[in-house]
Amino acid sequence: MKLYLIFHGRFPSEKAASLFAAKSAEAFALQGLEVELIVPRRRGVSRDPFYFYSVKRTFKVVYTYTIDLFDKIPNFLAFWKSYIAFSLSSALYIRGHAKSEDIVYSNEALPLFFISFFHKNCFYEMHDFPESKLSFFGWLLSRMRWILVHNEWKEKRVLSMFPKTRGKLLMERNAVDVNAFDIGLSKIDARRKLGLSEEGVLVLYTGHLYRWKGVYTLVDAARMMPSDVSVVFVGGTVSDIATLREYAEGVKNLTFVGHRPHQDMPLWQATADVLVLPNSASEKISAYYTSPMKLFEYMASRRPIVVTDLPSIMEIAGDDTATVVAPDDANALIAGIEMAVSDTAGSEVKTQKGYMWVSEHTWDKRALRIITFIQSR
Repeated sequence: MKLYLIFHGRFPSEKAASLFAAKSAEAFALQGLEVELIVPRRRGVSRDPFYFYSVKRTFKVVYTYTIDLFDKIPNFLAFWKSYIAFSLSSALYIRGHAKSEDIVYSNEALPLFFISFFHKNCFYEMHDFPESKLSFFGWLLSRMRWILVHNEWKEKRVLSMFPKTRGKLLMERNAVDVNAFDIGLSKIDARRKLGLSEEGVLVLYTGHLYRWKGVYTLVDAARMMPSDVSVVFVGGTVSDIATLREYAEGVKNLTFVGHRPHQDMPLWQATADVLVLPNSASEKISAYYTSPMKLFEYMASRRPIVVTDLPSIMEIAGDDTATVVAPDDANALIAGIEMAVSDTAGSEVKTQKGYMWVSEHTWDKRALRIITFIQSR
């Protein structure tokens, strides 16, 4: 069986979606499939994706044509020109290379739209949720042979809105490389390796600095924290860091590390007394759609975790695996961090339960469950 995985985005890049594509391709290949990852050919991309993501060279990366006008015209216009061109070029590639029994797998709706006219084995992994263009998505889903959603909320909504998807819909959460994050290093040793202070409480956030991820609430919390508590942000684009720095003006206990290679994340997370996921309730992508890979990585790191009480988060981490606080509330976030630090015995129990849970959600196990689902349908 051969699988063509289509991803529209800069590859490799610091974005989680790009990492997701690489890890998925590797996992499918390690389950015995021949895998080709089809991505757009973008300007200035010269890094080796296998090294960048620390993945095995078990799959082929195919760069196809796109129109790359990012940084030349407004981003939304550049995106659509690139997306349409790439969707057509990837469809042409599939038309010229895929056999009828091969699988075309993607979280990109437009390439699958074109490909479904001539290829029946299409698998749509729905990362967002169609709040608009429902007639288009109803038609698209009807043409898919398999569909995957990331959480129970989306599963119920899809079945309610598109009842004909029953029987071809799989709910499968995101995943993590547990062995990569369970490095068995004490927080003191990890801090020494990175040249960080061994004293005080270190609160760590990793990932992008979008507002819906709750990072502004974390800054508000840092303003009120004692001086011996340090808050470290690892990740974010240059422009997003600059914007958040401006918002955090005058806050002394903040450190912005910037983007770091994904292979460095286990070491950074090992430095923490507490890992925080302060997602906001202000946007549906945060409250309902997401299944954050970051949370899986936190749980694999065996460190106490503080999360916000949102449906998308509670499906993964509840009171038995993390300290849960109200979203968009800096005082609640502070109280949660203090609880996670002070209740060492309780945090240890939660950490162990979280680790056991996430051990069932590795990339390999995820790929195997998806393949088993494909073969059963």
